[in-house]
This record gives sequence, C-alpha cells and structure tokens, in this order.
Amino acid sequence: MWLEITGRCQLECRHCYAESGPAGDHGGMTDTDWRRVIDEAAEAGVKMVQFIGGEPTLHPSLPALIDHTRTRGIEVEVFSNLVHVRLALWEVFAQPGVRLATSYYSTDAAEHAQITKRQTYARTKAQPATAPTLPNPVGMQPPLPAS
Repeated sequence: MWLEITGRCQLECRHCYAESGPAGDHGGMTDTDWRRVIDEAAEAGVKMVQFIGGEPTLHPSLPALIDHTRTRGIEVEVFSNLVHVRLALWEVFAQPGVRLATSYYSTDAAEHAQITKRQTYARTKAQPATAPTLPNPVGMQPPLPAS
C-alpha cells in the first residue's frame, strides 16, 4: 500500500504525477490520521507499506510512522530521491523490516538536472556512500530517458 505522506520535495521532476515540489506541504492528515490508516491497513491484512511523496524523508513524523507500521507487523519501504537523508533516518532505514528505494535518473549530471530541474546529481549519488551499512540493498528504479 502506498502512503503519500507529503507533497513537499526538493526536486521538481518533470514526470512527477503528484506535482510535488519545494512549495508543497504535508497535507491535511495528522499523525493520528496516518496511524489510523496504518492500523486499518494492518487489520485488512496489508503486508507492506511504501511511504512516498513528494519526498517522504522531509516529513517530520516519518520515523514515528515507520515505527508504528513495524509494530503492526507490516514491512516498510521508503521511496526517497536521496537528495539529503539525515543520519537519524539512515538509522531508521537500517531497522529490520525497513527497506529504502529510489529512482536514479541518469549517470549523466546534466541529464539528471534536466529531469529533476535541480543540480542534485552529486548529492543523490553520494548519499548511499554516507549511509551506515543497511541490511537490505537500496532498491533502484531504472533511469528515465531525458526526452
């Protein structure tokens, strides 16, 4: 199950279905609302929740929502652009039952910038190297064509 917890994102990707970006917000749902959705998902037998956005790592309650999801016996995947991941979040991502996924748009910085409308290639590429050892490899979506 996908939970789109924020419309905020550092990027402005030309293909973003959610039209997320720097001016986006976290929407009208409270942490209590999100926990209720997670509880209902657990009761319905959902086995995996993917936190998406925008950029879910920008949501201040992401660690607590991940913890709540795990306590309900649901596996977690966080789909991040990897532009900037705080050290505390890497520690959350290293917990059992938590995976991290990303889209890597190009091996060419200019093409990456054309897709994301930001000069973030170097930071995106460097983020996994700054992370503690994760028990699961980072899931990668294939690059998108630039045109």
